[in-house]
Amino acid sequence: MSYFYISNPYNGTEEQKEERATIAAKVCGMLLKKGLHAWSPIVHNHAMMKTFNEFTLEERQSKILDFDFSLLKKSDAMIVLTIEGWDKSYGVGKEIELCKKLDIEIKYLNPSDLDLNISVEELLKENPNEPR
Repeated sequence: MSYFYISNPYNGTEEQKEERATIAAKVCGMLLKKGLHAWSPIVHNHAMMKTFNEFTLEERQSKILDFDFSLLKKSDAMIVLTIEGWDKSYGVGKEIELCKKLDIEIKYLNPSDLDLNISVEELLKENPNEPR
């Protein structure tokens, strides 16, 4: 199966974490509805953290990121959600770094653009500053 790996920031206040996980889940659903398989570590990890919150920040940045990387390496490409904080996020930065190292294609998506009636190809950008 082929899929896109969804990258977006997570850490912040509890409200920010909830909002970012909700955005990622909505994006995955909307992309699937448009015929594109997408997997989000934030959707998975947020649910896990809500029921098993026994990881330190250091463990999240090593064990969980290592798990996420194993899935990123198998993906067709990575889609970075350009939501607030994406360009300052530790995890997003590490994922971009890995993609560049392994020559995994990186696309950028503003989640609000998913409401537009345009193709997935038109939604995904090569550069986060590229106009739609």
